[in-house]
Amino acid sequence: MNIQQMRYVTAIANNGSFREAAKKLYVSQPSLSHAIKELEQELDVKLFERTSQGAVLTAEGTDFFQYAQQILSQVELLENRYATKNDQTKHFSISSQHYDFLSIILSDMIKAYPECEAFRIFESTTLSVIKDVEQYRSELGILYLNASNKVALERMFNASELEYEVIHEFRTHIFLGENHPLAKKTEISLAELAPYPQIRFSQESDYYTYFSEDLLDFPDVPQVIHASDRATLTAILQRTDAYGSGSGLVEDGKSQGILLIPLADAPVSQLIVIKKMNRKFSDMAQYFVQHLQNYLRDFDRRGQK
Repeated sequence: MNIQQMRYVTAIANNGSFREAAKKLYVSQPSLSHAIKELEQELDVKLFERTSQGAVLTAEGTDFFQYAQQILSQVELLENRYATKNDQTKHFSISSQHYDFLSIILSDMIKAYPECEAFRIFESTTLSVIKDVEQYRSELGILYLNASNKVALERMFNASELEYEVIHEFRTHIFLGENHPLAKKTEISLAELAPYPQIRFSQESDYYTYFSEDLLDFPDVPQVIHASDRATLTAILQRTDAYGSGSGLVEDGKSQGILLIPLADAPVSQLIVIKKMNRKFSDMAQYFVQHLQNYLRDFDRRGQK
């Protein structure tokens, strides 16, 4: 039994047939079938039921599949951890909460590194970003830090052998539709928000308090709408008197039909870059961080004009 056979079983289970798995694996179907037959003979079990509709895991096959997934996950960690420098120049991956500036910086990188074969931008929830960097899938992650989440996140960073660097500071902004009753305000207070519903971007429910992307946790909200899709969140803001909260680091909110107005007396939050402890950034990662800092400084200058 070997790792390749485990990958074959996983591919067949995930694709539902030997034919589709062979296409994804770039191997011939006879070769794939032969490898599985050898594995079944070695283990003295039947892993798949072959039908006219495809292939289905047997009970023994399901057990094997579950154990194989755990092993392959660890193998991936090793492969990512000990990737060669040559591989690092061919592939670049970052993970982040949802920020508009990602597409701008990555577009510049695509032009600057034509030799890079694959770029990966993993936009997800806070916990997923941390796990992605911890497991070496991404070289760096982008998150925000403030007084509410700092202690919990720093504890998790230490447990995951991660470190962070502050690259920018910002204040909370309120997101509104253009027809909202508060749309003409130059600054909004918590008291003024009290009558209106709040829309929040959904995160992991078990860790909502610490991992929320919403910078405003207002306890007296009359109505809360949870959304897991940014487009849905924006559409609701456009059509109702709901409001959201965020960093304000949006290139052109008006083109999206929303306004970004500073929250009065808002505390300072920090945008941070996380990475594995004692791991030196690649040239591409250094390029990304430097250009992101330059962009954010320029963003602030434009906002002050």
